[in-house]
Amino acid sequence: MENAADALKMAAAVLAFVMALAIGISSFSQARATADILISYSDRDSVTQYTEDLNTKTRLVGKETIIPTIYRAYKENYRIEFYEKNGVTPIILYTKIKDGERIEVNYIDLEKEVIGNSRKQDNFIMALLYGAKGTFERANGTPMTFQEFSADLETNNSGLRLNSEGIYDKILKENTFEEKFGVYYQDDIITTDSDSDISDEYEDVQTPDVNKTKKRVITYCRQ
Repeated sequence: MENAADALKMAAAVLAFVMALAIGISSFSQARATADILISYSDRDSVTQYTEDLNTKTRLVGKETIIPTIYRAYKENYRIEFYEKNGVTPIILYTKIKDGERIEVNYIDLEKEVIGNSRKQDNFIMALLYGAKGTFERANGTPMTFQEFSADLETNNSGLRLNSEGIYDKILKENTFEEKFGVYYQDDIITTDSDSDISDEYEDVQTPDVNKTKKRVITYCRQ
C-alpha cells in the first residue's frame, strides 16, 4: 500500500514537472516572438513608414542606420547605392575586372553579384564594411584572413576586388547621409515609384504590368 502511495506521489510530481516545463517553453516562445516583433519595429527601415506615415521620402541618417541596412541587403534583397552630395558622383565601394575592363561599383546588390552561400555573403559584407580589420570564417567555421577571403573572391566571383580599408572608416564613421527610397522591377525594365528620387539610370522607364516582382532601392547621398 505504501509503495502504491509513493508511486502515485512520484507520478503526480512527474506530471506537475511536465506541465511546468510545457508552460515554461510556451512562455519563452511567446517572449521570443514578442522580442522579434519589437526588434522588427525598432530596426526595420520600412518604405511604407517613411512615405506614407511620415509623408516624406528622405531623412538624414548615420552609420547606426546604414550598417544594419547593409547587413540586411542580401537577406531582404535590397539594392543600396552610395553617392556624393550632388546625387550624381558615385562613391566607390569596390571594383571588379570583367573582360579585362576595370569596373568601379558604388552599390550592393545580390542580383548583380553572386557571392555564394550565406557565410560568404556575411564575409563579403564584413569586408566591405571593415576591410582588413574585419573577422572572416571559412565554411567549416575556422577563421580566415582578409587576404585569403579577397583572393578567393577575386578568383571565384568574376574578379571582385575589395579594398583593405572598409567603408566604415572611409565614409561612414564621420559622415551623415541623406537616405532616399525607390523601387524597380527585378529581372525586367527598371522603373521608379511616383515622385521617387533615386539615381538617374532608373528614370523615365516603363515596366510592363505583367511584372509584379518589386525590388527596393535605397540611396545614400553624403552630406
